[in-house]
Formats: sequence, C-alpha cells, structure tokens
Amino acid sequence: MTTPGTATAPVQTYPLGTRVAVEALGSFFVVFAGLATALFNSSGSASTVGFAYGLALLAVIVAFGHISGGYFNPAFSLGMAVAGRIKWLAAVLYMVAQAVGGMIAAVVIYALIKVLPAGSTPAISKLFGSLANGFDSHSPSQVPMVGVLIVDVVATAVIVGIILAATSARNKTVLAPIAIGLAFAVAVTVTMPLSNGSLNPARSIAVVFLADSWALGQLWLFWLAPLFGAALAAAIYRSFQPVVHAVVEPDDTAAADAETSAVEEAEDDGALPKPVPAAKSHQVSESGAGKDDAQEFFDKPQK
Repeated sequence: MTTPGTATAPVQTYPLGTRVAVEALGSFFVVFAGLATALFNSSGSASTVGFAYGLALLAVIVAFGHISGGYFNPAFSLGMAVAGRIKWLAAVLYMVAQAVGGMIAAVVIYALIKVLPAGSTPAISKLFGSLANGFDSHSPSQVPMVGVLIVDVVATAVIVGIILAATSARNKTVLAPIAIGLAFAVAVTVTMPLSNGSLNPARSIAVVFLADSWALGQLWLFWLAPLFGAALAAAIYRSFQPVVHAVVEPDDTAAADAETSAVEEAEDDGALPKPVPAAKSHQVSESGAGKDDAQEFFDKPQK
C-alpha cells in the first residue's frame, strides 16, 4: 500500500521480441528435459518423467518468469489471455514460439540419437513413435479417444486454475513456481499411462514429424483438449473475480482511487502488481496559508 507523498518505482517491461524469445527458450528446455528423460533414463517410469517435466517447468519459471510471465506452454498462454492477464497478440506469438521451441528440442534429441553407436537404438520413427501421444491402439493402456479427451481437458483445467490462483495479485505467497511445477509433474504422471503424458501442445507437436504417420493423425486431440481445458478454466476463474469496493475518507480520495485502480489492474501482465501513483500533496497557497511559523520567523526580514 502506498502512502500519500511517497513515490513508487515504475515496473520495467521487456520488449515483446525478448519475451517471445524467452518463451521459446523455456519451452525448449521443458520439452527437452521431458523427452530426454523418457528416452535415456533407464527406469523410464511415469513418475520419473513427470518429475522431470515439473522440475524443468519450475526452473524456467524461476529463471525467466520475470521477463515474459513464465508460461512455456501454449495451453497456459491461451488461458492467461482468456483470463485477461496478457494481450491476445502476445499470447499468439507466445504459442508459436513455444511450439517452435519444442520442435527444436526434438531436433536436438534426434541429433543426439544419430551420434550414438549403430545398433544401440531402434529406428528413428519407432523411437519417436514411443514418445508420441496417442489414444485407442496407440495409448499405452489402450484408452479410447473419449477417455483421453476427458482426462486431458480436466487435468489442464486444474493446472490453469492453480496457475491463476497462485499468481493472483491478491495471493501474497512466493511459492507460486513450486505449486505450478508440482501440479504439472503430478498431472503428467497421471496421464503418462493413458496417452504418454503431455498437457502441452508444444510437446505433442515436437515429435510427430519424426514418428510414424499415425502420430500426426492423432495430434489434433492433444492440441484441442489442453487448449479447451485451459480456456474453460480461465473463463470460470474470470467469472468469479471479486468486486473491489473502496471505503475512503474525504481527505484521502486520490490515494484510495489510485490504490483501487492498481488492485483491479494487477491481474494483467502475468499478475505482476503495477505501481500505485502517489497521492498529490496539499499545495500551499500563494498567500502563505499553512506556512510553518518557525520558517516564517526565519524568512522575514530582520529589523
């Protein structure tokens, strides 16, 4: 809360190009960490892969969240736009950058596989096919399309709800990155046996061009379900936003209006609170009214 007569330092924002590049970089790391863990970790268990995704997301949020807001997932970007946290232009550019970052991660993994000794890995299409998201016969547990659709919509909606609540300007906790990373890790762990785990369209599209043709044919569901779940959660969250009522004293109207405006607008730009303008100080009239008696004594001419 800003008191009258005190100034607040302005919040600096980064250029849109910088934010888009950071979103691509963060998406690259998240997708790379998850896919590489699934491929090269000896256990390859669902909990291990889910933990890798969650830790990677936590790391990039902590490192780059102050630059771009820290989304690194097209579904999260769409959810923030629907919730009014970011502008639609930025959200679309973020989504494209995140998808590109994910595909670059797959290309890097492809390059790593190519330098391994011959015969130590199966065919590239089979290898990336094992990483692709799928339903029906391509699901690890033979889950039908409707089952995968429901699970992905619900899981993504829950994660986006956690993100919106944890990063709200009214939430004073500093543990939001941990909450988001853990929620994502748990959700991926749950969906791994069902569809190979994704909840991230950038991760889903990353491997389809290196996998068998069926992966591209089923990609639509792993874009539709997370995006729909994220938009649904954001719309519900926005409909329940509280109304701010300001109780002001007659002499403090300007400060209260500024503070109320800041609270209402703080949900924008990744829930980073905006500076509250300081209230205008009372002006001293030209006739000298309100002048301090001691100052008047020293200022008047001495006889």
